[in-house]
Amino acid sequence: MLSDLKGYEEVDCICETDDSPIPWCDIFAERKAEIETNPHVLIIGAGQTGLQVGARFKQRNIPALIIEQNARVGDNWRKRYPTLTLHTIRKQHEMLYAPYPSNWPMFTPRDKLADWLEQYARTQDLVVWTNSTIVPKPNYDHAQKRWDVVINRGGTEITMHPAHIVLATGGLGVPRIPELLDQESFKGEAFHASRYAGGHLYTGKHAIVVGAGNTSIDICQDLSIRGAASVTMIQRSSTCVVSKTNVAPKLAASWHDDKSPEVGDFTFTSMPLRLLKKIFQSHQEATWAEEAELHEKLKKAGLKLNIGPEGQGQLLLVFERLGGYWLDKGGAELIASGKIKIKNGAEPVRYTETGLVFSDGSELQADLVVYATGYNSIRDANKELFGADIIDETDEAIGLDEEGEFRGSYRPSGHPGLWYATGDFYVSRIMSRILAIQIKALELGLIPNA
Repeated sequence: MLSDLKGYEEVDCICETDDSPIPWCDIFAERKAEIETNPHVLIIGAGQTGLQVGARFKQRNIPALIIEQNARVGDNWRKRYPTLTLHTIRKQHEMLYAPYPSNWPMFTPRDKLADWLEQYARTQDLVVWTNSTIVPKPNYDHAQKRWDVVINRGGTEITMHPAHIVLATGGLGVPRIPELLDQESFKGEAFHASRYAGGHLYTGKHAIVVGAGNTSIDICQDLSIRGAASVTMIQRSSTCVVSKTNVAPKLAASWHDDKSPEVGDFTFTSMPLRLLKKIFQSHQEATWAEEAELHEKLKKAGLKLNIGPEGQGQLLLVFERLGGYWLDKGGAELIASGKIKIKNGAEPVRYTETGLVFSDGSELQADLVVYATGYNSIRDANKELFGADIIDETDEAIGLDEEGEFRGSYRPSGHPGLWYATGDFYVSRIMSRILAIQIKALELGLIPNA
């Protein structure tokens, strides 16, 4: 793994005002104007990944402009379902250079995270344009080693020529919704989970949630607590379910509150993921036993369980599939009590006026159908943005390769000047350093153009 670049190490702080009579506001305004005129790197996406990459680049003196399609930094979280909380402990999902206060929740809720990201962009002095997108399709000049890219900033088009574009738009593309017959006949509401705005809107309603991962159980739980007349989860394949109380201590073994996240990152990364997978697979019986009480409740209700399709456990599924599991925080009790019902063994095939018909001929009443069915590949969205000719040159951006390394991200993508940055907080926190070193080395001519 790349460690550092001698003579171009990351600075501990940028203290432009320490020995300067010029006010900070003027210093920042000048730096901001230079970046907005001629950024070396354009980062697309101001979620946690784009912001951490931008903060890392700033400490390496790599001028970077971040653009975000939403009106505010953090809106990519604010627009998700209201009961969302992160499923990792706070030390694991800290941001670079900005530890949480000591009284921060162990599992961060959606809106606190969104507000933290917004202030992070300000306190880290990042240059972010909101309400901004790139206009399809940018052109790469191989002779100049620069992009010709047009940015639509709130309706005004601005042309720029960065040397690099970093796609930090996440690993997920557009929502995936199964195509069912006769949708026009349905009198209720049907939409993807990305549009779910809270169970308070559906008190007294009959709800069906298709899918059985984290998003599904969170929405089912919210609907039940908010007084839905009935809530049914449609499970299409077996699910890895683990308790939050068992997961937290395992994460704390690396990311302990008394240690910096950098220590935790080093500790966790020192274990190759392929080896970790083999270790988890060898401990399957212990994992089943650890979750026996939780699983007994779910099995009685008819939920089909796994401990990872290959016995690899929940943690590896985060890196391999970005789904296929849930961390339980009360949903199992609602399932055991019958407040959330489980239906599996059949797929929904068509709508009626009042519900869904399934492949086994059964029918369920519904006023609301929510599809917690995941997302299409980010490559499809990127092809619309950059063109298939460019994206087809690049590798897959998510998941693990045959060596257990992060596939496609934070390494040369296959097309010069184009990089993927994906993964959770830990991944972008540690891998942003690798990306920054590569881009700085390219700038200095120390490695060939990627």
